[in-house]
Amino acid sequence: MRRASILFSVFAFCTAGLIAQNADLAQYQTWMKTGVAAQRAMMAGVTAKDAGAIKENSAKGAEAFDSIAKYWGTKQKPDAVKFAEDARDASKAVAEATDEAGQQAALGKLQGTCRGCHTVYRNGSEFKQ
Repeated sequence: MRRASILFSVFAFCTAGLIAQNADLAQYQTWMKTGVAAQRAMMAGVTAKDAGAIKENSAKGAEAFDSIAKYWGTKQKPDAVKFAEDARDASKAVAEATDEAGQQAALGKLQGTCRGCHTVYRNGSEFKQ
């Protein structure tokens, strides 16, 4: 009976850990989707010369990438933290740019950081930790 209790306790503890890990990953994926949507909206805003849309989505992207940096910090992945911080800074730079060339340059940097991180931490459509 005691052995069954121990086994049940270990199973319950492991299950709780997996549930928390899945919730953590789900929140991460929400931040990623927000960052991607903000990036696309900034690109459209630059094309349309819509300063309001650029500013709004720059803030959304920066917030999402800041959360992503914190997520990777808890995973002890300094390279991923750096990618996310660079993406956050590039998102802010789109709104801070004074002309379209500057905005395009910042968007290019943002896309480069996304590509760099995805090369390391994604395998096609699968997420790697």
